[in-house]
Amino acid sequence: MRPIQPARPLAEDAADRIRDEILSGNLPGGERLVEMRIATELRVSRGPVREAFKLLRAEGLLQEEPRRGTYVVNLTPEDVRELYDLRAAVEARAARLVARCHTGADLVLLRSRFDALAAAATTGGVQAVARADLEFHEAVSERSANTRLLAVFQRSARLLKTVIALDEHLYASPGDLADQHRPMLEAIECGDGDEASRRFERHVDEAGALVAAYLDNRAATAS
Repeated sequence: MRPIQPARPLAEDAADRIRDEILSGNLPGGERLVEMRIATELRVSRGPVREAFKLLRAEGLLQEEPRRGTYVVNLTPEDVRELYDLRAAVEARAARLVARCHTGADLVLLRSRFDALAAAATTGGVQAVARADLEFHEAVSERSANTRLLAVFQRSARLLKTVIALDEHLYASPGDLADQHRPMLEAIECGDGDEASRRFERHVDEAGALVAAYLDNRAATAS
C-alpha cells in the first residue's frame, strides 16, 4: 500500500495563494495586507495567515513596518540594481558549472527551454515570452547541481517580479531576446565555462541596467 501523505499545513497553502497574487500583480508593491481580510478571503482562521506572512517575509516578498502593519515589498531602483548584481553572480557561476560538467540530459533540457523561448518570441504574447525566459534561466541554475545557487536564483527572481508589470517594457523586442540567449546556450553546449560565465553575466547586467533605468525615469517623472 502507498503510505499516507500528511496534509500540507494551511499556512503553506495560504502562503502559496498570497504569493501567486503578489507575483501576478494583483497585490502590488506597497499594498498593505490585513490578516483578517486575507483570512476571510481564504476562508481560514487568522493563525495560518499569520504564519504565511512569516514565510513570505522570510522570502522577501513582504515587509513588516512597526506600528503600521505588513506590506508587499516595494523595491527601489537601488534594490533592483543589487538584486541583478546578485543574479549576475549566481547565473555566471551556474553557467560555468553546467558548461564544465553537463550531461546529455542537461543539454537536451536547456535546448528545449531555449526552443520554447524562441517559439514564444515568434508566436506568443508578452507573458509567454517572459515565462519562457525565466524558465530558461532557472533551468541553468537547476542543472548546475548546486541547490544553494538555485535557491538564491529563485528568491531573487520572485522579488524582481514584484517591481512592476515591466513585461511590455522589457520584452518589447522578443526576437532580439531570443537572439541574445542563443550564444549563451552555445557556450554551455561547447563546454566553454569561462565564455558561458561571461555571456550570462553580461546579459543579466544589461537587463538589470534596463530595469533600473526604467524605474529611475518613472520616479523622475512622478516627482
